[in-house]
This record gives sequence, C-alpha cells and structure tokens, in this order.
Amino acid sequence: MTVAVVAPLLGIGFSSVLTGSMRPAHAPGDLLITYPVTVNDLKEGQVIVFTPPDENALFAHRIASIQTTAAGPVLVTKGDANPAPDAWRLAASGPRIPVVVASLPQLGSALSWLQSPPVRSINVALLGLLLTAASVIGILRQPVRTA
Repeated sequence: MTVAVVAPLLGIGFSSVLTGSMRPAHAPGDLLITYPVTVNDLKEGQVIVFTPPDENALFAHRIASIQTTAAGPVLVTKGDANPAPDAWRLAASGPRIPVVVASLPQLGSALSWLQSPPVRSINVALLGLLLTAASVIGILRQPVRTA
C-alpha cells in the first residue's frame, strides 16, 4: 500500500508489457518501472513509455534516434523485436518523459489480473463483507443492558 501512495509522489510509474515487441529485453507480462526524465536528458537506446500519435494505448519502445527540429526534439522509436522503426515520429511534448529504469518479470501479469473488472468486483464485495462482519462483531461484543 505504501508503494501505491509514495511512488506517484516521487514520479515513479508502472506499466505492464502486453506484447512481444520488446523481446528479449522485456517480455509480455513483465512490469516496467519508470521514472520521468527531462526531454533534454533523453538518449538514444533508452526505453520510454508513451502514447503514440493517433493511438490510445501506452507503448514501451526504445529510442532509435533523436531528431532536432525547430519545434523541438522528435523521437524515432523501435521495438527491439520489430524489423523496422515505428512509422510514427514522436514530438517530445511536455517537460518529462517516463524512461524505463527497471523490469520485474511476470509481475505485470499479476498487476493486470488484479486490475481486471471481475477481480475488482470480487475485491469490492470482499471489502463489503469484511466491513459488515466487523460491524456485526462490534455490535455483538457490546454488553447487554438490563432495565
């Protein structure tokens, strides 16, 4: 629980690997730990987590090259297992971009499972049962008053 509260305050992020595009460095099911880095500190070879243009999902791909333009840096990314760089070019917007600093094998699968709607529903139901049981026990432990 402490990690869930403190990590975001420090800028630390977590992302699950969903595909094999980053094999062998990161396999599906791995949990990526990220830390935001200023755009000027990005380097070729770093793995970043980003949302590509016209996409809704997060991607974790390696920076293949950094192009300098009048509008600012433009990143060319590539999955390690992919034969060619990604078709999009990523304008480095915003002051910081999450860079992968560690990977925990298979913990991403566990995190994804825990966040799935059926498991969340079960957890909410269990929490409700636990609170109800605690209330009933509290009521039953009260001394009986006689008139």
